[in-house]
Amino acid sequence: MGKNINTNGSFVADDNTLLHNYISVEELRACTTCNACVEACPVSISPLDIIMELRRSLIMEESNAPQEWNGMFSNIENNFAPWKFSPDDRDKWVESN
Repeated sequence: MGKNINTNGSFVADDNTLLHNYISVEELRACTTCNACVEACPVSISPLDIIMELRRSLIMEESNAPQEWNGMFSNIENNFAPWKFSPDDRDKWVESN
């Protein structure tokens, strides 16, 4: 934004967004949430909070999740847990022993 203002004299909208224009989906998913960026940040902001919000936006707004996650999301939505078992059948393993 500072470069935009310096170039144009005032802010001119350029339709760039943080996600996709400056940070790629691959970079966003590569973050291991180790918290090193928060500890090293010279202006005392929490980049990890921004990364987590961008990840949420990517999944919730754009429905852009790795294929492997979609089954888990479906199970959580339907069964209230990441497993394929219905809530009524989850304790059946106790009876078999």
